[in-house]
Amino acid sequence: FSDFFSSIFGSRGNGFGGQSGRSAGRRGQDVEMELPIFLEETLSGESKQISFQIGDTSKTLSVKIPAGVTDGERIRLKGQGAPGMGGAANGDLYLIIRFAPHPKFDVEGHDLVITVPLAPWEAALGTKVAIPTLTSKVMMTIRPDSQSGQRLRIKGHGLSDKQGQRGDLYAQLKVVMPTHGDEATKALWQELADKAAFDPRAQWSN
Repeated sequence: FSDFFSSIFGSRGNGFGGQSGRSAGRRGQDVEMELPIFLEETLSGESKQISFQIGDTSKTLSVKIPAGVTDGERIRLKGQGAPGMGGAANGDLYLIIRFAPHPKFDVEGHDLVITVPLAPWEAALGTKVAIPTLTSKVMMTIRPDSQSGQRLRIKGHGLSDKQGQRGDLYAQLKVVMPTHGDEATKALWQELADKAAFDPRAQWSN
């Protein structure tokens, strides 16, 4: 009988079912988390410290933001996930890049867009405006008779791509009316309207 049971279940030395006494190793679970970053951090090349919890363990890592990252991109950090069991490998940590909203810039791929408010007389007569960028300011000439909604390109002041090339910054013009005006100011507007004799909706009659 002992030979019969040994042939089915294995000998006592190997344990029930012929397995060794040790349990099989199991790879650690992968961990996924969002990583909010400022647009300026995509250009700095500096490391960002992140802290997160895996089970009962707290971990802190210093992560260098890769050049050319995009919003929603998934970055893998090998072996930084949950620990493996029985000597097996750790899982991986996946970081999902999320661009924090910026008070001045909108993101379009690797390009940036900034709205440039102009007074009506600045759009009509032309002016020079210091345009903010991610790292400095750039003087831009606004030509006379500029139109609201017009976009002007500032080359090389956008976000970096994977090859380190910068996208562009687009200055989108927006004519803004003064919120308050006294009677004298209103009279000047009326005088302008009378002298200009301009109909912005003239094409509707065609």
